[in-house]
Amino acid sequence: MKKLILLTALLLPLTLFAKIWIVDSNPGSASKDFVNLQEAHDGASAGDTLYLIGSGVSYITASVNISKRLVIIGPGYFFDNPETQVSLQPAFLTLTSCDETIVFSEGSAGSVMMGLTIRGTVFVTTNNIMIKRNHFMQSSNTTCNANNRLTISGSQTYVAQNYFQPTGSSANSINVTDGLSNVLIRNNYLSNACGIPGAGCSTGVASWAILSSSNSGVEITNNIIQGGIGVSNAIVRNNIFPTSSFNYGVNNSQVQNNMTTQGFLPSGNGNVNSIPQANIFVGTGTLDARWKLKDGSPAIGAGYEGVDMGMFGGDEPYVLSGIPPIPTIYQLNAPAVGEKNTGLPITLKAKSNN
Repeated sequence: MKKLILLTALLLPLTLFAKIWIVDSNPGSASKDFVNLQEAHDGASAGDTLYLIGSGVSYITASVNISKRLVIIGPGYFFDNPETQVSLQPAFLTLTSCDETIVFSEGSAGSVMMGLTIRGTVFVTTNNIMIKRNHFMQSSNTTCNANNRLTISGSQTYVAQNYFQPTGSSANSINVTDGLSNVLIRNNYLSNACGIPGAGCSTGVASWAILSSSNSGVEITNNIIQGGIGVSNAIVRNNIFPTSSFNYGVNNSQVQNNMTTQGFLPSGNGNVNSIPQANIFVGTGTLDARWKLKDGSPAIGAGYEGVDMGMFGGDEPYVLSGIPPIPTIYQLNAPAVGEKNTGLPITLKAKSNN
């Protein structure tokens, strides 16, 4: 089977005249170019970057169709992790209806979406899209939770370092449609309700963390998958499956160096069955930090070519809180008033992020 590759075109360079726009939905904010994603999309040019500031106000009120090549960046999520951001507000994309939250359509090839909190659904209907470091939540409208979180209908789609919270019992975290190639899913936490202990789902329930059509080429590496997986003609490698109820439908695929708390993995090729979850992960801390490998974990160095299994292993480990790869200020101390002779002393702590 042909090895799947990530095309370098996923990170197309911005043009010489690309512009950075500030999008801020906070009431009363003065330092902004736009207040919502739709008007920012309409006002930007292909190749521009949209920075969405953390806010308690959703950046969408209706489905947004992305038809230009844009880089859309939010501040991240799970800010109870250390050294994240001074502002503890994520950038929300929330719809109360069951419409698509975002659609990447013709003309948007080369676009990147990262650092956002998405309460809804995303559709990729064109090639060469990167979905990275986002938090996919349950919809704010509970009747919508049977919908897929991410539907991929474009080749060269890169889904990395995201956190997918449980879907409804009849929904998929990621659904890959027919006839695609080079779909790469790596270093994510992926779940649906039927993979979570106590969810009440039984074997055979049509609910999947990843579901892929049989004639699409998908590489699934270094993920935590807490829910069903149904794929064909795929590479399934370096994943950890901590689950109590699981649908496993993997056909005509390379299944190598995976680990599970149950016993469904094929023997050989570095696959490891029936390892207690408490032996693998630290199991404490924030929603994403608890999936770090504990000292002495059997998943350390047990992946393909000696890498660690799970979402913190491999060439591009998961980044806590989905912090985007730009410098961030995570601590700021400034007095309310200053002195004439000494000025206004300000102390801040910042760091670069990869």
